[in-house]
Amino acid sequence: MRRLSASILFSILLLILSVPILLFAADFYKLEGVRRVDQDLYKTRDGMFIETRYCYHYTYGEDAVLKWEGPYSYDNKIIWDDDSTCGVKRVFR
Repeated sequence: MRRLSASILFSILLLILSVPILLFAADFYKLEGVRRVDQDLYKTRDGMFIETRYCYHYTYGEDAVLKWEGPYSYDNKIIWDDDSTCGVKRVFR
């Protein structure tokens, strides 16, 4: 049986350790009482503002889920009760 070189073992180990990080990178948050304040701007019941991209969802207190992958990700989005989604630019107080 041949021995694997150290660089191949290191590459395999790096791949095995990076898979869980890639699979669970997104965080999901429950948003309660989301209402539309202005075009592409929503506010939750607890005072958090969500700026969206081209979102035309009209709501007056609907619950939703925020999928957040980090401040520089283009995959951040709000998932509404009717399963429609809107892209999220940023979240702030």
